[in-house]
Amino acid sequence: MPPSLIYGNLYKYDLALIDKAKHEGGEKMAKECFVTGRKARSGNNRSHANNKSKRRFAANLQKVRIMVDGKPKKVWVSARALKSGKVERV
Repeated sequence: MPPSLIYGNLYKYDLALIDKAKHEGGEKMAKECFVTGRKARSGNNRSHANNKSKRRFAANLQKVRIMVDGKPKKVWVSARALKSGKVERV
């Protein structure tokens, strides 16, 4: 069997594992508020000389347990959503 066919089969196998992990919830996700959808945004640092360099503005996210579909679940929620009463801790 030529090596290209062997590597091709391995590559397909790896994609199947990755796809399976996504459906089982094993995929890594960026932090985002479960309720409001707030997440980190990008912008610039500006110096007195007006130089700019990229930076991130992170949302104030807290890991809390809330009821999701009748079951307690740990999710990221923004502090604003917690303060405004959009979410209640369990």
